[in-house]
Amino acid sequence: MNLPNILSFLRIGLLPFIVLCLKAGQNWWVLGLLLLAVATDYFDGFTARKLGQVTDTGRIIDPLADKICVNTMVIALWLWRDFPWWAVCLIAGRDLLIVLGGMLALRKKKAVPVSNWPGKIAVTFMAATIICYSLNWQPWGLYLLYGSVLMVFVSGAIYLKTLTPFP
Repeated sequence: MNLPNILSFLRIGLLPFIVLCLKAGQNWWVLGLLLLAVATDYFDGFTARKLGQVTDTGRIIDPLADKICVNTMVIALWLWRDFPWWAVCLIAGRDLLIVLGGMLALRKKKAVPVSNWPGKIAVTFMAATIICYSLNWQPWGLYLLYGSVLMVFVSGAIYLKTLTPFP
């Protein structure tokens, strides 16, 4: 296991602590742990490229870690911070379609689909949305959520287009 993949697993490992702090109302701990999780998301890819350790395993683990983290957090925010249920359904539905599409592409094409830039922007918007909702920073959280929803649709449409054989 290389350093970039360890960073992706660390991001997932931070989740229980973030959720517990969120539930307990420990906002500064939540902020610090979320920023650490965001940093691991940045540095796993950066480190993989710099060290020449880009692997198919990493191409799977990194976006999967993002999806696990984002979906866990939006469910927690729905439970404890008035995050809209429709947004939870939209985000979870898109991520489920992407995971299933990625599994299908891996099976059919024997290739791991790569992340697209709109998807990376969507994750960045989601991270900012999650931070704002976690800290009850409204209306900023809601404004960022609208940006997240837009990017979820854009990235999802582009991803689906890359998976379909239609012109």
